[in-house]
Amino acid sequence: MPNYAVAALCFVVMAGLYLLYMAEKYRKDRNKKRELALKGGTTLTAAALAAYGFAVNPTASRGLLLAGLCVCAAADIVLDLHFLAGTAAFGLGHFCYCAAYLLAKTPGWGSFAVFLLLCLAISFLYPRLKRHAAPKSALPYLGYAVLISAMLALALPQRPLVLAGALLFVLSDSMLLARIVRKITSKKYNYLCLGIYFLAQFLIAASAL
Repeated sequence: MPNYAVAALCFVVMAGLYLLYMAEKYRKDRNKKRELALKGGTTLTAAALAAYGFAVNPTASRGLLLAGLCVCAAADIVLDLHFLAGTAAFGLGHFCYCAAYLLAKTPGWGSFAVFLLLCLAISFLYPRLKRHAAPKSALPYLGYAVLISAMLALALPQRPLVLAGALLFVLSDSMLLARIVRKITSKKYNYLCLGIYFLAQFLIAASAL
């Protein structure tokens, strides 16, 4: 089967699982186990696409992308059970992505400049995050923010699909942070935030083809 057909099939399955997950999430008699299974299964479908790419052309960078997607699928579930533990799991996923990008293509000065700018932005936003979202300790979230910034910076010289996926991942996480800080409860906002996240994972997985 051609790569584009496999990617299209994966996209359709992911979209279906995502819509089922959101429907379950907003049901009055929601089943938490089914909800988590659908959420994790959506990202796991992206991991299956990356696994296909790795099987066709097994390289270390594709293997690390696959590992990162599998970790993120687990993190999807853990995040709903324990937010800090889920954040740590996503951090591990981003570490895998960073390693994959480093192996695929050496970053240049542009990546370093972007990383520095993102770290400066984080240092500016950190006091507000600590005050509104994590008054006891925001350091774990600070570490995560630095790691995802590195992931985006390292994605700059990579294939367009990788960069697009990284940008959407950062956008989704930024929207999640805004939801926490501003206490946004809009259903449409949540649909958009998670939709962008799953699209990011699909693009990252598709880059393994």
